[in-house]
Amino acid sequence: MERERLDMQAVHRWDDTALTMLYRHFYKALVAFSVQIVAQTQVAEEIVQDIFVRTWQRRNTFITEGALRAYLYNSVRNESISYLRRQRTEQNRMEAYEREWRLQADDADADSQWLQREEAIRRLLNAIDRLPARQREVFLRVVKGKTTAEIASELGLEPGSVKKQRQRGIERLRDEMDQQGG
Repeated sequence: MERERLDMQAVHRWDDTALTMLYRHFYKALVAFSVQIVAQTQVAEEIVQDIFVRTWQRRNTFITEGALRAYLYNSVRNESISYLRRQRTEQNRMEAYEREWRLQADDADADSQWLQREEAIRRLLNAIDRLPARQREVFLRVVKGKTTAEIASELGLEPGSVKKQRQRGIERLRDEMDQQGG
């Protein structure tokens, strides 16, 4: 059975009919694709719905159905991976918190120091979250021990741009932590 071709002119009108057409043409396959990454149907459905809404809001013009398909699949893949990263980051934060809590629970004298350290970590994590997206991406990779070349390759940037983004991010974090008294 040959797959029905999309009327790209109808898609480019970006009206309710176009959105319905895209939904019928791509939704199930995109959800199945996302489920392979996130392993949760409900999360995959939300990701695909968000991608459809963003695509509709941006009203991009795609020359071919293949270009539209590539855009949708890449968007779903990237958002699915981002979801996993956010989940992993949150889980790592909670595990670190629990480990630290267990270590400090037996030492009443260390409570004050622990609370100060925890507050500093919380402020630092919040400051990192407030960095511009590109600086945050670069900074988090630096913290993971990635080299400038690795980061440049992963993000499709020049090594000089990675260095600038890293330095700007560090400066912003220092400024913010100094302003907060930490």
